[in-house]
Amino acid sequence: MDSFSNILSENPTYLIIAVVFSIVILFSLAKKLLKITLVALSVFILWTAYTVWTGQEISNDELKEKFLETGEKLKDSAIKKAQEKTKEELLKK
Repeated sequence: MDSFSNILSENPTYLIIAVVFSIVILFSLAKKLLKITLVALSVFILWTAYTVWTGQEISNDELKEKFLETGEKLKDSAIKKAQEKTKEELLKK
């Protein structure tokens, strides 16, 4: 790791490339997290609207349970997609 930091500190071109690459990765991650958050929020709003329109009572415990359940499903889906993309990339090499 010391040699990597030495290479970056000695060669400003490599440092610029590494910074740009890091920024691209961070924006990509932020974009995906935003999409996941928007999907979770949309599902939550639709579920709340459905329960209100059908006249069902919404208890805090039920609300918390459904929200956590939706979060777990989204997390599992994201992990599965990341694993599949990793396998695809490894198979390409």
